[in-house]
Amino acid sequence: MTIQYANIDDAVLLTQEKLINRGSFLDHQTDLTDFVAVRELWKGKRKVFDGGDDWEFQAQIDHNHSARAVGLYETDGGAIADTMITMKVQPRHLNAFYHYDQREPAFQRGGTKIVDLVQTRVAAMQISLFELMESILWTKPDDSDDDKTPFGMTYWVTKCAAEGFNGLDPAGFPLGRAGKSSAAYPRWANYGSPYVAVSKEDLVRRMRRGSRQTKFRSPLSHATPKVGGMKNGIYTNDGVIGIMEEILEDQNMNLGNDLASKDGRTLFKGTSVQYVPKLDDDVQNPIYTIDWLWMAIGVLAGWENQLTKPYMVPNKHTVRRVDNDCTLQMICTDLRRQGVYHVAD
Repeated sequence: MTIQYANIDDAVLLTQEKLINRGSFLDHQTDLTDFVAVRELWKGKRKVFDGGDDWEFQAQIDHNHSARAVGLYETDGGAIADTMITMKVQPRHLNAFYHYDQREPAFQRGGTKIVDLVQTRVAAMQISLFELMESILWTKPDDSDDDKTPFGMTYWVTKCAAEGFNGLDPAGFPLGRAGKSSAAYPRWANYGSPYVAVSKEDLVRRMRRGSRQTKFRSPLSHATPKVGGMKNGIYTNDGVIGIMEEILEDQNMNLGNDLASKDGRTLFKGTSVQYVPKLDDDVQNPIYTIDWLWMAIGVLAGWENQLTKPYMVPNKHTVRRVDNDCTLQMICTDLRRQGVYHVAD
């Protein structure tokens, strides 16, 4: 039964809001085999912020150095020291969309054909958005002149020339991360180390040291700007995790007949080491060790996944467009809990 033009947009709106899981199709829309950042952050580690202003947080980056040994009747001394700094990030915006023409055959057939058509168009839009998001969340904008692209992992967690808290300002951002330079505030820096080989004697030993160095315990109890809900994550590429799995096999004697018995089972201090296809692009074979209590995707309240009603495309009176908008920004409130290891230059 043919559906009337006046009812097509309402049918599309109802279908995209209550898309039923029917009609199978093969999904080969992207070369990425997994969307780890989308799954881990966008779907699991979001922090909702109210209002459209910059998102701010504070850190106390030094004490006042007033403690000293004193004698009887000694004159008081010392100057007032401001030990607080304020960091801020601006939310950024992403958009994806799909089109349809009211004269397309599926609308003339009605019923399930409309569902099938809308399902594939919505899927194409979502994969486009997720592929862009996956790329953004593992990388960074080219420089500070880019005021559209959200920050990603390589903006917040930078590689170190030497082992220690030497993850300095990302390239192209002279004012530093969240507006504060690690050169001016050395404690506003992430941990990291170059390595030569994926082995117990090299990489694993460095990761063990790093895990001890990044576990800070304040002697005071006070509110802290935690943004995430889950604890730790370790992420790397195929070249690294493949060798890690072989190391794991070497230290386990009872493997049975499975030639790849440890694939997908690699742990470091109880945390799963996850393969990230997007990190295969990085020839320095990075391993990111992330404390998700202090890092998350910030989203603007009401704009996590804003789907519009169909509206007419200018100068194409039978063509409709549907937009999916989201306002977000990756935010890290404690760099000293984060680490990255990479092949030495």
